[in-house]
Amino acid sequence: MRKHSFRPSVLFSLMISATVAQASAPDDVDEVIVTGSYSESLEKSLDLKRKSTTMVDSITADDVGKLPDNNLAEALQRVPGVQVSRTNGEGQQISLRGLGPSFARVLLDGMPVSAASEGSVDAQSRNREFDFDLLPSELFSQLAVSKTPNASLVEGGLSGTINLRTARPFDRPGFNATYQIQEAYQSTSEKFDPRLSFSVSNTWGDTFGALLSVTTSKRSFRTDGWSAQGWTSGLVAANAPATGYAKGFDWKLPSVVASNPTTTAPGFINESGLSNAKLANTQLPRLPRPESQEGTRDRIGSTLSFEWKPSDTLSFNLDAIYAKLDADFDRYTNNLLVRNTGAGTDNATGFGYLTPSNFAIDSNNTLTQGTLSGAKFWSENRVFQQESDFKHLELGANWDITDSINLQAKVSRADSDFRWRMTTYLLLSKPGTVTLDLDDRIPTITPSIDLANNANWALNAVRVQPRTRAETNDNFSLDLTWGDDAKNIRVGGLYNKFSRERLSFSSSIGTNQGDFLKPYGYNGPNDINLFNLSGYAIPVPIDHYGKDIDDDIGYNSWAVADLKAFGKLIDYSTLDNAANLDYQNSGSFEEENLSAYLEANYALDVFARELRINAGVRYVKTDQDLIGFIRTPSTPPAATNLFGLRPANFGQNTISGDYAEVLPSLNLSYDISEKVLGRLSVSKALTRPSPADIQPFTSLSTAGVVTQGNPDLDPYLSNQVDLGLEWYFEKGAVLGGNAFYKEITGFVQRQNVPKAFRNAAIPLDTITDPTFKALLPQGLDTVLLFNTPVNLDSVTYLRGIELLYQQHLDMIMQGLGLSLNYTRLDSGKSVITGLAEDNYNAVVYYETDRYDLRFSYNYRGDYVECNVNCGSTSPEVQYRNSAGYLDFASSLNFSAWDKDMTVTFEILNLLDEEEYSYNGYENRAASLNRPGRQIMLGLRGKF
Repeated sequence: MRKHSFRPSVLFSLMISATVAQASAPDDVDEVIVTGSYSESLEKSLDLKRKSTTMVDSITADDVGKLPDNNLAEALQRVPGVQVSRTNGEGQQISLRGLGPSFARVLLDGMPVSAASEGSVDAQSRNREFDFDLLPSELFSQLAVSKTPNASLVEGGLSGTINLRTARPFDRPGFNATYQIQEAYQSTSEKFDPRLSFSVSNTWGDTFGALLSVTTSKRSFRTDGWSAQGWTSGLVAANAPATGYAKGFDWKLPSVVASNPTTTAPGFINESGLSNAKLANTQLPRLPRPESQEGTRDRIGSTLSFEWKPSDTLSFNLDAIYAKLDADFDRYTNNLLVRNTGAGTDNATGFGYLTPSNFAIDSNNTLTQGTLSGAKFWSENRVFQQESDFKHLELGANWDITDSINLQAKVSRADSDFRWRMTTYLLLSKPGTVTLDLDDRIPTITPSIDLANNANWALNAVRVQPRTRAETNDNFSLDLTWGDDAKNIRVGGLYNKFSRERLSFSSSIGTNQGDFLKPYGYNGPNDINLFNLSGYAIPVPIDHYGKDIDDDIGYNSWAVADLKAFGKLIDYSTLDNAANLDYQNSGSFEEENLSAYLEANYALDVFARELRINAGVRYVKTDQDLIGFIRTPSTPPAATNLFGLRPANFGQNTISGDYAEVLPSLNLSYDISEKVLGRLSVSKALTRPSPADIQPFTSLSTAGVVTQGNPDLDPYLSNQVDLGLEWYFEKGAVLGGNAFYKEITGFVQRQNVPKAFRNAAIPLDTITDPTFKALLPQGLDTVLLFNTPVNLDSVTYLRGIELLYQQHLDMIMQGLGLSLNYTRLDSGKSVITGLAEDNYNAVVYYETDRYDLRFSYNYRGDYVECNVNCGSTSPEVQYRNSAGYLDFASSLNFSAWDKDMTVTFEILNLLDEEEYSYNGYENRAASLNRPGRQIMLGLRGKF
């Protein structure tokens, strides 16, 4: 039974936020300035949609400022077809029309951008995703989502294009200054945090204008959860697991001495309570573990904009944006070591050797209860520090050469840097007996030893794994238009140079390697298992772990490394600067994209009704250089150099490639009647291959999987058709729907193929971590799964419908309104990760001149998180359960000191929704998190 606990709190704050004016709208949409109520802003957004020839949904400035939206991702989720992925309860990445985050192209004021960030802690996203939580929503005046391409729109968004528009001074002439002050309370961390922003702008006559906006926020978070690295089974001699399954460890089944000639094989004692065949197929959680993250996220953002209009026909703009996100947090997990155990790990420093008893399973061979003897725990304690910077500078010019000829030119540069520290201290427990009860989703684990007692633990390993990522986008565009707004011909082009360098470092210290740490402050014995933990280990420093989780985890305290004490003993920065380059997982690429287009827009009467036509073609050429690191004869051996192997110690290899595509598009918009609008779009769209798939990487995971890149991948291409029908039956109201169909080729799927480890071309002397050594008992001849991306020969079909209803309900109650949208997606027999078949949004609002109330609900159905290589030795697909998030927002207008002010009160995740994933069957848990609620009280106003 779910329980929704609510902790009432008294909140008050001061926070300076600027609900800035709306920037210029998309090229084929009229400009809108939103200054009124929420319902009026909805009307303006609806007007933008109606007048556009292409299928565009937009969110205006008052929408973002007045809905309970922490960031851009949570604002975008209100658009039909948009789904949000969250990290620690905050929206981070978006998927559009069922396709993953890499398929949506992100533009900033019409120019390509990217963010050097890597998603959630465990994701290490290296594709073309954009982490929207990096950019504060207060900096933007309009978000435009284009679902159908036109020739003049930048290519790359097979699912759609998202254009983030900043404010400019002439959007609201004269002097304007706004502020917002807010205090937020997080229910899980039980802490209060400020959020402040302001904006000031002025124009001098009709010639010059300037705008400055600044926002800053702090968020304290805590997330208690549970996870496992998939599910696995143990080896029973002469009993192979079922087809598709593989053993993940060896059972310890005591030998029996045959004193009776009639005694027959198997020659061991199986006291599990199951037959040998059933025991060989029993599925147990792999590394089941409670986990907790606690820390802070500090974010600051600013925009600076200048506009100069020396004449009525010539104008210039200079726009700059800066954003910085710093996150510092600690993560504690305690793994039950069900992984890679066997006779070779049955020692003081090994992972143990498990003997089963009292086992019971369900019809799917999932363990429901049992006892493990000889079980050990692995306390994994990590220090995380993240720094992300984003800078964007754009200079633009707009020149009306004649009354019918217009020239626009833009040049921009976006720089983004990501720096990540992850230092891990691992403690290994003494062996003991563990009982498991899996009647519910999360196993109840009851150990026989006192896990909170330091005497039951020893230091097992120290890992240093920093990484950096730097990206740049250099752009130059020219657009020439001949004609008027309704009838014109456009020609233009874009040069985009996109570069990325990702450097990953890794040094691991295990048994009898402590001396390698002594230059960095360590003063213990070479055998780190003998290190005195007194003063360096404490019970997990989380108050009431699991207080927000309904499931019974079994225990809520265990010994962890005292991260502050270890931080004083061993200098983190020095370790980071000395860690070895993980050369199989590092590299860079440069991508030059040159595109040119020809586009025509025309309007004519057909049966006394206006038909608007947008037709064109875009040519795109891409040149790529993929750069990886290689060992050379002069590269020192890693086995005797656990630190100090930096990029300069390795050589590089470069793989080059190129491809070109022609992308035609046709968009029709027809006024069937005065109130009914029909749409048709036929187009071809492109998304370039993910950098993580094409770069020449080779890496070995703790799951025993070798992951490799494929530089020969083709881009994704989609031939697509969209149909739309919209009935604007009264002012500010619409009832409409879209149907779309995509035929996607070049879809990439990772395939697992068993091969000998020698095919990875990773020298054994580079593998020093005891965890990885345990994966290779036969050395280069050990057979592992090789995971490689390949283009599918088949076509992937994606169909969907989007329904939209919006209306003022003044006939029921003056000021009442409703906005609903629903998206249904179908990929047929193809599995597309992240695709939820059913998605919907609902907003109910009530507003008067004095106050307003608003409830917003966002629902995303079940979807596949992973379909191949999900960390298991079992073949089941990993699913994410459906989730619905209810938010509440309210405001009260008043006057004080001759100024109009507004008090705001918001609650995010009102129902305290959880995030739950599972492998194949709902009782095979993969992860459970409860991010909690946020409660915010604020004040906003104008000078």
